[in-house]
Amino acid sequence: MPAQKKTLYDILGVPRDAMTIDVGLAYEKRLAELQRMVPQDPSALALLHEAHEVLSDAKRRAAYDAALVTAQEKALAKEQAAAPDLVLEPEADEGRRRTRIPPIGIAMGVVAALILLFFALPSRTPEAPAPSHPAEVPAPPPPPPQPKPAKDVLAQSLASVGTVQGVEMSGRAVHLGLAFAIEPGAMVTTCHGIRAGSELVVTVAGENHSATLAVTDELLDLCRLSVTPPVKAPLALAPVEAKPGDRVYVLGANAAGQLALAEGEVKAIVPDPRGPMLQLSVPVAAGDSGGAVFDPYGKVLGIATTARAHGGAAPGLGAPASWIAQMRSRERGK
Repeated sequence: MPAQKKTLYDILGVPRDAMTIDVGLAYEKRLAELQRMVPQDPSALALLHEAHEVLSDAKRRAAYDAALVTAQEKALAKEQAAAPDLVLEPEADEGRRRTRIPPIGIAMGVVAALILLFFALPSRTPEAPAPSHPAEVPAPPPPPPQPKPAKDVLAQSLASVGTVQGVEMSGRAVHLGLAFAIEPGAMVTTCHGIRAGSELVVTVAGENHSATLAVTDELLDLCRLSVTPPVKAPLALAPVEAKPGDRVYVLGANAAGQLALAEGEVKAIVPDPRGPMLQLSVPVAAGDSGGAVFDPYGKVLGIATTARAHGGAAPGLGAPASWIAQMRSRERGK
């Protein structure tokens, strides 16, 4: 029997009933594995991207599941049609004498079989046409994703992004930057400005969340926060790395202190001892460090940071979103 083709669930390594967050985590894990391969497999990366795009979108996933069920039913029907109805076992003893059936017995058996076949067939009047079954039409492929305006990207992300404040011993709150959810109960931000043991509060959509440092990666200047109550709307990470000329939306605060998006582009991919970083055409203010850098589809390409935190190399920088999977607690230079 020929091997079954891999489904999008097989490519991601998740079951058919996997939740959206499980799809995202499996995608990040598999993407990191493929990116470590030398040489890289463009076909595998493309399939992984397609699997994540379809299975992380509820409408596209429902259409795919319907098409998948139809394809499986066809394969099962084809397999059953190809299977023999009767398997004859070889004679145990070729020398055994066979019982000879008289010709009259053969004739009577044929007549009986014809009678049974006649009564088994459904009765049909000569005028009745044979039933016809319309050919199955495969489900149309899901439409490709369309770029979104800044206002739509901001609207869908407001439940996932917030401001980070540190509470001093005197009770005074100090604004430290921005953060965004990467999974329920976990957010990521930049580390500079956060003091060890400080009390942190993240405000998301007007609601305050108590936060503690779960991972402090001083080398990557990224911190993972555990927030309570949990933020239940994580942002999706972009499936591909950014390249020069890509249009981006950079999260920040406007003059009124409200979250806003600034449209710009990736000017260049600049070298860094830790890995390539995004040089943005949009300056990043100190209070906006840790904000998300979105692609035109609302997926996170990187984490905005200030040039001041990295030696003043550029007016605005972004750590690639792929660094999130590399985070671990360590001091700078280790």
